[in-house]
Amino acid sequence: MRGNGGDRLKINEPAIVHENIDGETVILNLDSGNYYSVVDAAADIWNYIEKGAPVSEILPLIRANYECSKAEEENAVNAFISQLEEEGLVIAVDDQSAASPIPQNWKEQIAVREIKAVFNAPVLSKYTDMKDLLLLDPIHEVDATGWPSLKPSE
Repeated sequence: MRGNGGDRLKINEPAIVHENIDGETVILNLDSGNYYSVVDAAADIWNYIEKGAPVSEILPLIRANYECSKAEEENAVNAFISQLEEEGLVIAVDDQSAASPIPQNWKEQIAVREIKAVFNAPVLSKYTDMKDLLLLDPIHEVDATGWPSLKPSE
């Protein structure tokens, strides 16, 4: 899905919000109401994308942090990144675009483990059970006055 513009992805904000809690990253799509969970290598890949790592650097980062065989992780990592794009959680960034500045210090923000972890194929767990409830959230109905807005006294 990546265009010819470059090798970078970014989180599709503001439609996508996320939070890392004790190694699990929970991702919420405010447009669809779906939410997702990623752990282990999947959470690391999400973090690499968030920090601005080029897609071409994600596989070397996984290999630096996980015990894996070259045949095993390449397809799994590429399939996971494609799934993130298909779900609309990340979008391609044109490296030439001034509107999307690329962090030059992304490597400084990513730590390499002293002891490699066991590699398990990254999984994007998708949940739709709260879709209707999340889309009913009144924060989606905000107008220029903001939320919450008080009703005039009668």
